[in-house]
Amino acid sequence: MIELNDRLKELRTTIDELDKDIAKLLARRVETAKEIGRAKGDGPIYDPVREERIIRRFSEMNPDLDRESLSTIHKEIISLCRSVQVRPTVACMGPEGSYSQQAMERALGSSIDPLFVTGPREVFRAVETSRASLGLVPVENTVEGTVYATLDGFSETGPEMTVIQEVSLPIRHVLASTSPLSEIKRVVSHPQALAQCRLWLEEKLPGAKKEPVGTTSHGAAIASSEPGTAAVCSAKAAEANRINILARDIQDRSHNRTRFWVVGPKGSTRSEGDKTSILFSVPHRPGSLLGALDPLRTAGVNLTAIQSRPMQGNPFEYLFFLDMMGNSSDPEISDALEAMRKSCLSMRVLGSYPSDIVVPRE
Repeated sequence: MIELNDRLKELRTTIDELDKDIAKLLARRVETAKEIGRAKGDGPIYDPVREERIIRRFSEMNPDLDRESLSTIHKEIISLCRSVQVRPTVACMGPEGSYSQQAMERALGSSIDPLFVTGPREVFRAVETSRASLGLVPVENTVEGTVYATLDGFSETGPEMTVIQEVSLPIRHVLASTSPLSEIKRVVSHPQALAQCRLWLEEKLPGAKKEPVGTTSHGAAIASSEPGTAAVCSAKAAEANRINILARDIQDRSHNRTRFWVVGPKGSTRSEGDKTSILFSVPHRPGSLLGALDPLRTAGVNLTAIQSRPMQGNPFEYLFFLDMMGNSSDPEISDALEAMRKSCLSMRVLGSYPSDIVVPRE
């Protein structure tokens, strides 16, 4: 037993020495990051492609360790080093504990200053007025579909607004309140969250009033101060508002995910798995949309989404949002977009960006 204790002390001493070495290396990395910031000047503060290559290389150097854990650790190291160059303020829907905040930290790590706003339009406005250097907006949910407020908000932005990155987040809703389940008379949350839990709420709380509010985390804040009110929100929002979780995983479908866009005035560098998003309009006559899309079909471009939105001030005329695989600088896509432009009244490339969403190939 004495030998075991001696061995344990020896191993713990080794751990202490290794921690000192790690701390010294982190300090060197931070100092080097400061030098890079000075050399970079007014270059982009966030390059997701470069950061993902660093994380991938780090994982490849440690093949026997858990890849996801290594990725999380190294993303936080990069986030820390980025913050000593310029600590970015990032606008997202809040308040604290929102899914948008979680997606924001998934993309950029936690060494950032969040600016919580009420909706996608406010995110774009914060970036355009320089209150925030970057923004994060929800785009689409696998259950409830497109977040139209984001598309409408993007259509109102200036040409410098760009999609920098796409991230997806699993959505795992909880029901949270200061009251027990038997006393719940009202349930508040974002409209999409209420819809994503419709079957569970009908079964467990058929008599409770379902009331939409701006965000899931706003619902949690309301529930924290109103007995008899529960929120459909994230576990993080429940924790931030110090309310009890009454039930977990109440979403009707287990594959519930939302994709988000990181947006800002400067795009990212090219990657192998890029997606491209465009906004365009076509003449209001039969076959005009089909004609505009034909160059993409001819070029064999893989389209992943298309949505239409009414044009403000032009009843029954529409803007179209389209996602495709590939980068707008790829010759086949560049040529197809140029040919497509001739059939459109207007066209805007919203960005070519890396995505963590795997699109199946035939």
